[in-house]
Amino acid sequence: MREDIFVRGRAAVLIIDDDRQFTALVEAHLAAAGYSSAVAHDPVQGFIMARRDRPRLILLDIAMPAGGGLPLLKRLVRTGPTKHIPVIVVTVLQEPELEIEARAGGALGFLRKPIERETLLANVKAALNPG
Repeated sequence: MREDIFVRGRAAVLIIDDDRQFTALVEAHLAAAGYSSAVAHDPVQGFIMARRDRPRLILLDIAMPAGGGLPLLKRLVRTGPTKHIPVIVVTVLQEPELEIEARAGGALGFLRKPIERETLLANVKAALNPG
């Protein structure tokens, strides 16, 4: 089922994360703040949706099956239709080198789970309204 993630007057955020509880919570926070969103629960689906729908922002988990988030990040920033979409990496993993690797791979931001609602929304707003 395709979700229409572009709603007039709202920003489109694609959440790529295999944790269904987390994605439901993030969707609720985004909706309450006036943002539309769509969810992909694996990297393959996420890449397809990113290319097809061209959201304005991607929230990307690192620890996922089917290849994981870092290879997807690198693929997103190298692919024509998606290379200009900002990506914020969101992960439960605590290794300090992951942030360095994610930013070097093209991530605009890096957040560790659990994420406070205010922190999430501040990062989304900053990514969608740079400057």
